[in-house]
Amino acid sequence: MANFHKGRNNLGGKANRNLIAGLIFSILVITSFYIIFSQHIQMNEWYSFLPVMIFMVLASYFVKRGVIFRFGAKGENLGLAQALKLPEGYHVFTNVTISYQNYSQETDLIIVGMKGIYIVEVKNHNGKIVGDAENSEWTQLKVGRGGGRYSKKINNPVKQVKGQVYKLSKYLKENGINVWVEGIILFTNEDVSVNVQNSSIPILFPAKRLSHYILTCKNRQYLNKNLISKVAEMIESVQKK
Repeated sequence: MANFHKGRNNLGGKANRNLIAGLIFSILVITSFYIIFSQHIQMNEWYSFLPVMIFMVLASYFVKRGVIFRFGAKGENLGLAQALKLPEGYHVFTNVTISYQNYSQETDLIIVGMKGIYIVEVKNHNGKIVGDAENSEWTQLKVGRGGGRYSKKINNPVKQVKGQVYKLSKYLKENGINVWVEGIILFTNEDVSVNVQNSSIPILFPAKRLSHYILTCKNRQYLNKNLISKVAEMIESVQKK
């Protein structure tokens, strides 16, 4: 089993904080209505309800964000479970923020081992994903519960992971380590299909393909134990900042 280095800022924590905030505002809404009706308070003007309306909007906003973060956290956990299946000697990092030239990005997974260094961008989308690696957005096609079809735009994760690879490569090089960093996009939802053109970044789905891909792919560079240890220590120091 791979060595696990857990980051501090994860989607699960963000989901919980947003859901708690949503719960607090929901309680405020219920309490407000209870006071209004139990005390027979007259609300003759529309703006009398303004505080309650604000509480309702905030409750809905935070609950929706919490659900989205929790859905993403589920995908990250599925990706992490597969990464940890890599053999001893591999290191798996979650939620590392990489900065270079005043620009920062948070990574989902960084894997360091004999086969190289990999940054894995995890997505838990379902439905059909179509697009081109050169475009800024892709399209997610879904079928609703009533059978209706709809679509929405999602950010292109190829460009996202390329930025992360660039920043980590530069950071390591500035610290005397000139190694190849590989990007991977991992779709973890079992109910997804992906049709993306012109991607130089491997796009894997479902999640179980991750560890198999890393162990069997034709990599550009093997790392010895000393280099693995040095890279892992550097990434861990960044993770703890």
